[in-house]
Amino acid sequence: MLETLSNLYISFFGASVIVAPEFLVLSVLIAWALYRLRGETLGFWKWLLPKDVYSHKSHWLDLKLFVLGRLTAFSGLFGRISLVTVTAYGTSQVFSGGFLNTFSPSPIALALMLWLISDCATYWVHRIHHNQRVLWSLHSVHHSAQVMSPFTAYRQHPLGFLIIVPFHSVLTGIAQGLLIGPLAPETAVAEIAGVNAFIVVANAAMANFHHSHIWISYGPVLERIFISPAQHHIHHSDRPEHFNKNFGQTLAIWDWIFGTLFVIRRKEDLSFGLGQAETQKMGDHRLVDTLMHPFRSTFRRKAKTGARPE
Repeated sequence: MLETLSNLYISFFGASVIVAPEFLVLSVLIAWALYRLRGETLGFWKWLLPKDVYSHKSHWLDLKLFVLGRLTAFSGLFGRISLVTVTAYGTSQVFSGGFLNTFSPSPIALALMLWLISDCATYWVHRIHHNQRVLWSLHSVHHSAQVMSPFTAYRQHPLGFLIIVPFHSVLTGIAQGLLIGPLAPETAVAEIAGVNAFIVVANAAMANFHHSHIWISYGPVLERIFISPAQHHIHHSDRPEHFNKNFGQTLAIWDWIFGTLFVIRRKEDLSFGLGQAETQKMGDHRLVDTLMHPFRSTFRRKAKTGARPE
């Protein structure tokens, strides 16, 4: 019983979850520093937790989908780190003449290379979800959020979790395995697992601000290298000029290289979501209607075109 409760807590608030208490505390400390630096006059907690955001029905749907997603994770239907590790190890054994066949990097260099691979894979998986109709019908649940809080990161359709996590894990694992190649099996497993765990924890440092009402821009120079929270706000904007921009998770270089970067020049006055008409079509933040929307939209498109869904 105690072990089950412990595993349940880890599923909801373990080190891989960005709304874990330790990460939220870190976010509050960063927010406090910004609050003081900017000389805000509103009380800190009213500024940090505005009522119009945290009482909005969009936020309540975020919470419901967070619970549903964490219960899905607890059920053992997917496991990102282990799948990446197994795929990378298996690929490294098949393609034993990888890049590291003649080059033995230090653990730090290896960690950097594996992190770059993981971040690039995240960029492409995210971009594919915007460009492929069936996947977009699932991912649109995330983009239907009209207000942003850290829990918006978990505003995901459960079926989307079951697709995106294995897809991203296998893609990342194959790329890592091709890079690692001939490392000794015991070294490969230990290195890969350790680095992938590090990636999850490291990404949590600023992740809570990517989905929040707090505007944090790094400036036009750094935002060609790193994705700022403000750039991710642009990604969620309902303005057409912001559509399909800033797909990156941590690094902006992939957006820069592949032509999807939006560099911020000034503070933008944004609204989020997919527009009121689409919000109503998706069920106006009602859980059951939101969960059914991808299926309804797919079959509605099939009926309209007479074609099979993609």
